[in-house]
Amino acid sequence: AVDNFDKRFKTFALKDEDDKNQIRQQVEGLTKRLSSNMAEVKQELSAEVKDAIETLDKKLKAVSLKDQEEKAEITQQVSLLSKRLSSSMANLDETVNGQVTSLRNDLLASREKLQDDILTLRQQIYDALDQRITTLTSSKVAREDLAELLFELGLRLKGTEFVPQLKEAADSTTDYSQGYIVDSPSGDALVPPPVDGV
Repeated sequence: AVDNFDKRFKTFALKDEDDKNQIRQQVEGLTKRLSSNMAEVKQELSAEVKDAIETLDKKLKAVSLKDQEEKAEITQQVSLLSKRLSSSMANLDETVNGQVTSLRNDLLASREKLQDDILTLRQQIYDALDQRITTLTSSKVAREDLAELLFELGLRLKGTEFVPQLKEAADSTTDYSQGYIVDSPSGDALVPPPVDGV
């Protein structure tokens, strides 16, 4: 029984090996045919692509030769337009810069002149105020008259930085025995007190 089984197994193994060899041969043959077909297809596609590229290149060269003059003319027009635009922009920048510089100089000059006028006016006001106070005190004017004159002067100078000082001097009821301070460009000046008995 064992020998019979062994014979049957060997027979089956040999048959299986033959089947494997046959299948292997079929696969190898199919692979060769596929490889051959792929090579033919690649060759045909390469030839078609090459022909298409050559045809397209010829068409492009023909179009390029045909449109060469038009392209040159367009390029020249673009170049001229670019030059004119650059020149116009440069002139515009120069004009604007000149106007801005002139305006800035005018503003600076006006500002300096205004500052000088303000300083001059301020000095004149201080001088007039000092002179008026000196005159009034030396003439032994009454304290009430002096306050009234100072207040009137403050009204005339309304809107300037001197009004609060003058109004305070006019409204003040403090003792003037020690005098009071008047601000001036040259420094604070002590105005002498009113003369006794006035």
